[in-house]
Order: sequence, then C-alpha cells, then structure tokens
Amino acid sequence: MTKKSGTSTGSVLSRTKSRDGTILITTIWILAILSILAVGIGFRVSLEARLSKYNMDRLKAVYYAKAGIVKAQAMLLKDSTPGYDTIRECGITVPFDKDVRSVFTEKLADGGFEVNYEEAGKTYYGMTDEERKININKADQLVLTTLLGKDNKAAEENRDYENVAASIVNWRGMARAPGGGAWDDDYETLAAPYKCKHADFSAIEELMLVKGMKPELFDSIKDYVTVYGDGKVNINTATERVMRACGLGENLIAGIMNVRNGRDLTAGTKDDGLVNDITPEAAARWNIAFDANEKNALNNFTTGSNYFRIESKGAVDRSKISARIVCVIDRKAKRLKYYREY
Repeated sequence: MTKKSGTSTGSVLSRTKSRDGTILITTIWILAILSILAVGIGFRVSLEARLSKYNMDRLKAVYYAKAGIVKAQAMLLKDSTPGYDTIRECGITVPFDKDVRSVFTEKLADGGFEVNYEEAGKTYYGMTDEERKININKADQLVLTTLLGKDNKAAEENRDYENVAASIVNWRGMARAPGGGAWDDDYETLAAPYKCKHADFSAIEELMLVKGMKPELFDSIKDYVTVYGDGKVNINTATERVMRACGLGENLIAGIMNVRNGRDLTAGTKDDGLVNDITPEAAARWNIAFDANEKNALNNFTTGSNYFRIESKGAVDRSKISARIVCVIDRKAKRLKYYREY
C-alpha cells in the first residue's frame, strides 16, 4: 500500500510540474505577444505623433508663406508712384536707406517668410513683373521664332523651331500663319487626337499641347514667356534674351543694361539706373547707333508694369519644413489672376 501511495504521489507531482511548465510557456508566449503589440502600438503612436507634428509645421509654413503674399500685395496696391518698375523697385518704391531683402524678409514666432525669385542663377528679393517676359498671346511670329531659335541650345536638337513658332500662332488664331505650322487636321490625326484651340493661351503650360513643342524646348523658354499683359515688354526689367527676341541689337542692349545696372554693373542695387524714355532720341543720347528695324522694335517696349508675380516661401525654424506660394496680381484691377501652393 505504501508503495502504491508513493507511485501515485509521484504521478501527481509529475502532472503538476507538466501543467506548471505548460502554464509558464503559455505565459511567456502571452508576454512576448503583448510586448510585440506594445512595441507596435508605441511605434504607431510615435509615427502618428511625428506625422501630426509635420502636419502642424507644414500648416504653419503655409500660413507664413501666405503672410508674405499678403504683405507684398499690400505694398503693391498702396504704391503711390506707378509708371516705372525696375529690378530693385518692382511694384513698389523702396526707401533709399533700406535694403530690398530687409523689406521682403520677416521673422514671425518660430518661423518666417521671404519673398524672392531666381533669375539666371541669381536670387533677387521682391516681386517680379510679368511684363519682363514675352506674351505668347500677343507676340508675332518673328519674335517667337527668334525666342525659340536664336542662342537657344534646345533649338539645336529641334531644328523645326520656325514651324513651332507658326504652330503657336495657329493655336491662338483663326487664320493660318504664314509659313505653315500645325493646323486642325494635324491634331485630329494624332494617336490621341484633340482640337486646335484657336483662342488665347490660358497658361504657358498650354504650349505643351502645340504640335512640335518638345519638353526640352518648352523648358528653354518657360522663364521668358507669359500670358499676362498687353504685349508690351518692360525695358527696365527684361532680360537680354527677351530684348534680343524683340528685335534689339547687341549694342543697343548693352547700352540699356549699362544704364540699368549703374556704376557697380549689378542689377537690383541702390545705384541702378532707370530707362524712363524709350524713344530713338533717348537712345541717341546714350551714343548708341541703331538701325531702322531697332527703331521700330522700340515700339514693343514700355517702362512700367501692371502684372506682378509674388513668390513667397514660408518656413518653420525647428523642423526646417517649408512651403511656397506663387500668385499673380493685376495691380490696376486689384485682382488675383493666379494662385498656387506648393
């Protein structure tokens, strides 16, 4: 009997140890699963916290950029001396004792904004006028051909730029341009056909719909064209390439740039000059000889602007998150013509 009791007790102990081991293993697995879940939940909470912080800083950056737009717009609409616009004083009159950068840069709480733009690899502070560019709704075929072809590296790969210029004229007009260019049937026979618009371009990106306009060719002219304005080009802000496309020769362009850039030969500084007279008589005072074609080309120019592009960049200091807003303002009508957030 005693022997049986010992055997029975050993069996019970064995079953108890087995059950305890199973419980221990199960407990360990449960703890492991709970740990994994805790780590996953913690990672998700951390990720959501970071995303929430990013969204908050992104929203701040957008509003900082909007503050720059509002300030520049207010300065533009209250300017009391319209008529002349230059690189330094584009849309506004800058006090002589102030730097343009200080006018268009501002610190706000944990961030701030700056209003500037890039041109020819250089940063300029302030607004930029659309009249420094060529209006593709107004420019004649010769101006477009020169812009697309002369001194244009992209044109070397696209020898058909004269035909592209004619196609641009056809796209916006009801009568076919001299020298051909794409017409209705050329668009209707495309793999994905569409109609020739026969109306003004609404945005410069619409040029990509013109047959023959390749991406590299568009990229080479996009900074020199616009859809705003009456077609007159501001002689005080236009680039040399734009002036050349509009029919001015190298000597006349050099004389204009010398007046504009002042003694330091740098645009956008306090000693910049002003071309306030674009008559042939004024050019003669600069001791620059020009021919009859250049004399007629001067009729394509003006000294002031009405459409201004404001590019404002807002940023949050601690996270370096930024936002950019670009808009175009019609100063005369006091209307917003274009707005886009990036």
